[in-house]
Amino acid sequence: QFTDKEQTVTYVYTKDPVVGGNVTAKYVDGAGNTLSDNVVKSGNIGDDYSTEQKAIPGYTFKEVQGSASGQFTDKEQTITYVYTKDPVAGANVTAKYVDENGKTISDDVVKNGNVGDSYTTEQKAIPGYTFKEIQGSASGQFTDKEQTITYVYTKDPVAGANVTAKYVDENGKTISDDVVKNGNVGDSYTTEQKAIPGYTFKEIQGSASGQFTDKEQTVTYVYTKDPVVGGSVLVKYVDEAGNTLSDNVVKSGNIGDDYSTEQKAIP
Repeated sequence: QFTDKEQTVTYVYTKDPVVGGNVTAKYVDGAGNTLSDNVVKSGNIGDDYSTEQKAIPGYTFKEVQGSASGQFTDKEQTITYVYTKDPVAGANVTAKYVDENGKTISDDVVKNGNVGDSYTTEQKAIPGYTFKEIQGSASGQFTDKEQTITYVYTKDPVAGANVTAKYVDENGKTISDDVVKNGNVGDSYTTEQKAIPGYTFKEIQGSASGQFTDKEQTVTYVYTKDPVVGGSVLVKYVDEAGNTLSDNVVKSGNIGDDYSTEQKAIP
């Protein structure tokens, strides 16, 4: 009712809630790769929000980018949780040093590290050998698999000792000039039988073929002398006057063969 006094009537209102933009929590590694499902928070403008760090197997929390807690606004908001990958021991990387036949000529070098770490291997200076090629990747990354890198070398040539072929008769007498072969240690050699007039090959002493070494080697070809018909030997049986008392005897044979004659009893 109206009175003789001024009166005031006040109507009080509450503001209707207005939906704010979502707040998204992301979980990534240092390269931005997603490690776990996003968590999306929703609420009205002005309401408080809070996001949480996750425990992610194999990863360690590093930092948060954005505000872990705050208020919803009319804008979308993103909070990023960044993690680093826990180190995982990788399989070894082995560098081998071999000759062209695969024979080891220097100690292996074994590298170790975590999966994803970089490795590098090195060519060695090996006395007596020259680097030829590499089989595998000299550098790369450790993985969960064993890796082998092979450095292949060729052997430097080393002058070997001579191989001498001799040609002798059965008494060891030289019947033709020596033939001298030379080459590097490990190279192959071969010697040859000669055709020597008046002689027939009998046997070889030593190896007709083989490899040069740091030692002198001798190969001896032995021959027998071919028989040569000699002049005959005439045996006469006479008296003091030169008169024939019995038939002559003729002996024949090869040069160098022995002969003998016999005395006759003449009545």
